[in-house]
Amino acid sequence: MRRHLPLSLLLLLGAGAAGAQPAAPRGEAEALVAAERLAQAMVRLAALRSDDHLLDLGTAEGRVPVAAALAGARATGVETEPELLNRARRRAAEARVADKVEFREEDILRTRLTGASVVVMHLPAESQEQLRPALLRLAPGTRVISDIDGLPGWPPEQTQTVELPDRSLGRLRSQRLYLWRVPAPVDGAWCAPGGLQLAFRQSMRDYRATLGRGDAVAAQWRGRIEGASLPPPAVGRLRPWLIWSDGQLLVRRGIPGLPDGIRLTRRPAAGCTA
Repeated sequence: MRRHLPLSLLLLLGAGAAGAQPAAPRGEAEALVAAERLAQAMVRLAALRSDDHLLDLGTAEGRVPVAAALAGARATGVETEPELLNRARRRAAEARVADKVEFREEDILRTRLTGASVVVMHLPAESQEQLRPALLRLAPGTRVISDIDGLPGWPPEQTQTVELPDRSLGRLRSQRLYLWRVPAPVDGAWCAPGGLQLAFRQSMRDYRATLGRGDAVAAQWRGRIEGASLPPPAVGRLRPWLIWSDGQLLVRRGIPGLPDGIRLTRRPAAGCTA
């Protein structure tokens, strides 16, 4: 079994091949240290699992994919510059994770995102906005990480400030990172057994729900989607806890009329049947 090295060793590994090379100018060395520090912070923010596949858009020298592989996940880096990709592949080989990392030369904005459970972007805001439709088609719960808050109208779930004390004077000594999770697409009407209907009005993570039968309303509430999970409000009356599952909504914790374990399906054109 491969033993995964702690992320704290990444900086040493990244510098391993440089030991026999002339020392980099001070400003360049500081930039490399900052880049390593940011790569490690992004991987920690992603909270990677062994079954994750991280896709790094604009990977440059491959620091984030290598860090992800050292943390136990699979990773793919996408870049447009062949020389940067050559450096990335050397980095993966030196870290002994070349079997877990792939690097591709592609147009970043045309890269297929399907299959990634984590997407890291090193892109300007306008490019992030171009990718938004494709990001929102990914599986609910997919994590999206960037160092730019470039998705207006989609508030990040988490932010983190990374201190960069090694940067030279006159440059920012910290960098903000942003984490989003793709929300389950629940907008519209859903059918439950017994003729009950659950209707959602969704705005990214936020939703309003109405449960009823015909014109009779049994319950209404507001909530916030957490990836594939729709937990109930923390206060007020008991409300169901729903989980997105293969295009259906599974009732994890039920209420009268919606018991635990049942599944809701999209309402067909003919409406919900009793």
